[in-house]
Amino acid sequence: MENKRPITTILSLTAVILSLAAFIICMILNFQEFLMGSIVTTKNVIVTFSYLTIWILTLIIGIIIKNHGIVRYCSAFWIITLFIATLTVYINATGNTADWALPLVVLFLGQWYGIGFFVSSIIAESIIIALISLVILVITHILLKHTKSS
Repeated sequence: MENKRPITTILSLTAVILSLAAFIICMILNFQEFLMGSIVTTKNVIVTFSYLTIWILTLIIGIIIKNHGIVRYCSAFWIITLFIATLTVYINATGNTADWALPLVVLFLGQWYGIGFFVSSIIAESIIIALISLVILVITHILLKHTKSS
């Protein structure tokens, strides 16, 4: 039997680096429009869908190679994204403020600016981001339980 350890290590490292690169690059690519509240462009939509695709790919790699560390890493990311998106909904719906969360909003929601192409309000964008995060988080949890029992 062939030792698959080196290939899984390479895949794990590649998945984590890819997701971190996507996080940073997509934040940079959407930052100007996100910061200024500019009109959402096709570029922003492509960046958003690329970002989501890379994170889903990272999760799939973690599941396929049964690397629970990657799956937990993805779970932590989606929990933070869910929290920030939910907080954004609350703040925009109530008019409250949470200045302490502004750096987290910039870090975790700027990549999602392309969602604004399909909806016309920040609350709707945040709800969609929260729902996507929740769905992926639930799927991640189910898959993690399934891979532990296999």
